[in-house]
Amino acid sequence: MIAIIILNWNGYKDTIECLDSLFNCQNDFFTVVVDNGSDNKSVEYIKKHLEEHNVSVDFVKYGDTLNDIPQNHQVIIYPTNQNLGFARGNNEALRMLSKLDISNYLLLNNDTIVERHFLDKLLSFQETYPQYEVLTPLICFEANRNIVWNAGGKLFCGLRKYYYANKSRSCIKEHVYKDITFVTGCALFFTPSTLRKDGGIFIEDFFFGEEDFNFSLTMKNNRRKMACVLDSLIYHKVGASTAKKFIKGKIYIHYLNRFIDIKRNYSLVFFTLWKYINALYIITLLTKKGCSFTESMTFIKNVINNAKHKNKVTHEDFIKAIENIK
Repeated sequence: MIAIIILNWNGYKDTIECLDSLFNCQNDFFTVVVDNGSDNKSVEYIKKHLEEHNVSVDFVKYGDTLNDIPQNHQVIIYPTNQNLGFARGNNEALRMLSKLDISNYLLLNNDTIVERHFLDKLLSFQETYPQYEVLTPLICFEANRNIVWNAGGKLFCGLRKYYYANKSRSCIKEHVYKDITFVTGCALFFTPSTLRKDGGIFIEDFFFGEEDFNFSLTMKNNRRKMACVLDSLIYHKVGASTAKKFIKGKIYIHYLNRFIDIKRNYSLVFFTLWKYINALYIITLLTKKGCSFTESMTFIKNVINNAKHKNKVTHEDFIKAIENIK
């Protein structure tokens, strides 16, 4: 049985659409919808929709564990009653399932739509190539389904790069799969052997972002194999047709996360060189987005100084950055 975990935070419309696409799949799976402290009646709307479509729904109280495998295609709603962030929200669901005999797990963004046979393709590949512990489908834009969002990616020099990003699917050279060293948390298919000793899949030191980079870095350092299965296909609503709002607070958190992560995982010599090279890049990026040179310098000084003294980025750090960095 496959356990599919979907995180919902005030996004019931996307979550419902994602669930509806999953129900077209004929594989044996159940789904856990982790409601991460929504305040817009998400749980009520999701429950009502599922019941109207004759889908079996059950609730598990936060902190409890399941003792029996759910029915095929059943949905378990797991309300956390607070926003735990992406990493911990998924980890708590995995711990809730810890007593069950699960063959594979799939973490899936709620703003995705899946093709009917995407799980078949992942399972078939896994049977043929069991040495790959982590898989991801090919992820294309929902707004333009012929354009790739990513086919996994690679890590290099403390950075990550998506494969085939923003290119037509016809540009993909490989026929079956592509070896990868970076996988996004958008669609993460993995075996129980990948779980950490604490029962989760991610470290919980970064409230917003960075968990997939850290996970991929750990997999690469431990020489554990990951692949993108190119005939397994899903679509992601990542705003391909609309301009993304420039929010300095989120950019600040992104780079604070990354600076802390690199500091923790690389030598002091590498980190010192890396931070100054990336500081120049960030200053250039911000000035291109309309910030003054003085503003950009202040921004990067704050990132470097806080990364020096911090080893994690909390929910409070995130809220403070969003509210105070305009």
